[in-house]
Amino acid sequence: MASVSTSHSSSKLTVASQVPFTDLCSTLERIQKSKSRSDKTKYFRDFLASWRNFHDALHKNEKDVIDSFYPAMRLILPQLERERMAYGIKETVLAKLYIELLNLPKDGKDALKLLNFRTPTGSQGNVGDFAMIAYFVLKSRCINQGQLTIQQVNDLLDSISNNNAAKRKDLVKKSLLQLITQSSALEQKWLIRMIIKDLKLGVSQQTLFSVFHPDAAELHSVTTDLEKVCRQLHNPSISLSDASISLFSPFKPMLASIASVGQIEKQMNNQAFYIETKLDGERMQMHKDGDVYKYFSRNGYDYTQQFGASPLEGSLTPFIHQAFKNIQNCILDGEMMAYNPTTQTFMQKGSKFDIKRMVDDSELQTCFCVFDVLMVNDQKLGHEMLSQRCHILNTIFTPIPGRVQIVSKIQASTQKEVVDALNEAIDNREEGIVIKNPMSIYKPDKRGEGWLKIKPEYISGLMDELDLLIIGGYWGKGLRGGMMSHFLCAVAETPLPGEKPSKFHSICRVGSGCTMKELYDLGLKLASYWKKYDRKVPPCNILCAVEKPQAYIDPCNSVIVQVKAAEIVSSDMYKTECTLRFPRIERIREDKEWYECMTLDLLEQLRSKASGKLATKHLDIVEDEPQEKKRKTLAKIKKIGLMDHFKAPDLSKIHKVSNIFEDVEFCIMTGTQNYSKSALESKIAEYGGSIVQNPGPDTYCVVAGTENVRVKNIISSNIYDVVRAEWLLQCFQAGKFVPWHPAFMIHMSPETKQHFACEYDTYGDSFTADTDPLELKAVFSRINTSEEISQDVIADIEARFSWESSLSMFRQQTIYLSLSDEMSNSRDRINQTRCLTVELILRFHGAKVVSQLEEGVSHVISGDHSDLKKIKAIRRTFKKKFKIVSEQWIKDSVKAGELQNENLYIM
Repeated sequence: MASVSTSHSSSKLTVASQVPFTDLCSTLERIQKSKSRSDKTKYFRDFLASWRNFHDALHKNEKDVIDSFYPAMRLILPQLERERMAYGIKETVLAKLYIELLNLPKDGKDALKLLNFRTPTGSQGNVGDFAMIAYFVLKSRCINQGQLTIQQVNDLLDSISNNNAAKRKDLVKKSLLQLITQSSALEQKWLIRMIIKDLKLGVSQQTLFSVFHPDAAELHSVTTDLEKVCRQLHNPSISLSDASISLFSPFKPMLASIASVGQIEKQMNNQAFYIETKLDGERMQMHKDGDVYKYFSRNGYDYTQQFGASPLEGSLTPFIHQAFKNIQNCILDGEMMAYNPTTQTFMQKGSKFDIKRMVDDSELQTCFCVFDVLMVNDQKLGHEMLSQRCHILNTIFTPIPGRVQIVSKIQASTQKEVVDALNEAIDNREEGIVIKNPMSIYKPDKRGEGWLKIKPEYISGLMDELDLLIIGGYWGKGLRGGMMSHFLCAVAETPLPGEKPSKFHSICRVGSGCTMKELYDLGLKLASYWKKYDRKVPPCNILCAVEKPQAYIDPCNSVIVQVKAAEIVSSDMYKTECTLRFPRIERIREDKEWYECMTLDLLEQLRSKASGKLATKHLDIVEDEPQEKKRKTLAKIKKIGLMDHFKAPDLSKIHKVSNIFEDVEFCIMTGTQNYSKSALESKIAEYGGSIVQNPGPDTYCVVAGTENVRVKNIISSNIYDVVRAEWLLQCFQAGKFVPWHPAFMIHMSPETKQHFACEYDTYGDSFTADTDPLELKAVFSRINTSEEISQDVIADIEARFSWESSLSMFRQQTIYLSLSDEMSNSRDRINQTRCLTVELILRFHGAKVVSQLEEGVSHVISGDHSDLKKIKAIRRTFKKKFKIVSEQWIKDSVKAGELQNENLYIM
């Protein structure tokens, strides 16, 4: 951090007003480029320590200082400041602003790079990463050193946010222009990421919180106030005395995790539990103190204005204020629902209404369904057992049907009761059920600590699935950059008997459900068929409504995907006038032709079948097999026996710490010197992955620490990707899914090899990613020095990445020096040295210099006229004619820094 004199400091000075924004950007750059988690945290810790030291010097003799690390922290974790930093700006808006500001030709190379940042092209790296693409466009057009402090950047960003809320677009643009004109390209790269709220640092929010203060994550979970966290925990040596839920401070609610019906009894420790209906509304918390009310969403957004800050206003508070019994203050957790008083039923969230924006003349009314209480009359209840909290909840208010109600629960203890409750929820067209442990305490921002949820879509066989045709695609960003990450799907107009459908109606956009490998495979299969979608002249056989794809594919070249969803809901975004709620690709229907997708008639039948709900089947209990039969089976297995390295590991007691490998299947062949095969398998289970002992059709990859006969057999099959164990270890260390690169690969399947060919050169060097000395050394080790790289290839690479300079002016020229023959005959050492110098100058500036006159030569450099007759005679025999020029052409070109007109030097 730049040193700043504090001799003139006053109470108005803050650290943020003295620290250059470029210092923060340099730190973020180092964090992003670091490979290890320890290095990333070190750079953040160093910046933080420097800030705190500066703070202590600046405010040495002051009391009640409110200055803190918040101005920097809100830029490092912008995703936590969504409400305060709501800019209404996405990549396309920024692209248009840059084009206007830099006066770029609208159809020029750089303008198209910015506008089509997600679309892969032959000359564009960093596909999908707008900030990086903007950086390279701006690099030669911006000031080298930014002039703004961190405080000034915050002030300008706040101005953008405030003016965006007030819809003053001209002032938004003015503030953006100030940021752009006073920042370097590197600073703008990070500004863009802050505005888009995705810094791509490769380190988690929890990790940064833990470095800032051990209690930071806990305090944020009960306040969702980043500024409060930074001020209250400024001193790392002072522990937090009370991190609990408090009045009018939004907290992150406790959540339920997905559960398996067969495991419920075990997860509830074979004790009684509660079953509640899973309500399909908006999670909301209500804070009340006398006549003052506040309402916050699960993400901490304030919706008080909608529901009512007092008994005199809002869509809810006036109707429920009198329901409270001698209650001064309380905090309630529940679900905000839309209630239809005519039918006396709750509306599902998929219907065409928004509970957060209900209008007064709506036929629906707002109802708060309460299932928990966290405080009453200043008594905090978070550490009380759920059973006690439920007892207290029943004493707080008198329920008013359709306005404020207590979520009903039943007490159960068996799997059968869970199945019956789920089947009843299916019959009632409800979202599912929630299972709660009566002894659980309330843990903000925790999932699954005694709370479990079961929905029909989590259970195989309960949902009607739809076979939809892919008709459009959307380019991805980040890890999915350069590939289609989401797809527009359609159903067919019902054709006449015996005919194939000719028109297709869009129904939904879907991107989840596929693993990265499945996306790669699907991308490779469809890659050559994608066409740019022209909104002015759309394809006549693909019918869309508001939602349009970036690219489309002719139906006859496409594939059918089997999609699972919760329900069919009305929507004017798609041609079918309906869409799917929570769609997810289950599998690609290789067994079906494109024309066998679902039709409009079948869709209408499904839609009317159960009011759009796709869960219509009941779950049946499969009785456990008799214990005697189990014992016999186990005895038989034990008698036969298995060698240790063929046994599946016992992963039942593994505690899951992450979901980065969720739905990913691995086959570990061998371990490393430091990690055995079983140790790697246990770690994979900790990170949510599954293990098989022999690779199958669903296996993501085979992992090998050392190569043995089994590994060699897998390689020879040429079916599976075989990856070094070092890749797994890097994933564990980084706490995220680290993308493959060639150094990790022992063997590549044909599909992966084809994908890598688009991302890396033949030596494993990435076309887009930064490298370091060690990686560069590894790349050089793979290059055969006897192999000569084509000058055309080098020239093409230089053109692709805009590396052309005076040092490559002769790049595409193949030159023969007739000086060399002349000098070698004369044996004149001085002239030979001069000849060698000319050759070195040519090579240095990119030319290919050949030792003999051969087909393909573009220029011959002649020292005098003595050999002209002989050279011209040879030229007449060549198919491609070369030019004979004087040595002066080289000298003048080098001096000018660009190729001179060769016709002026013809001999």
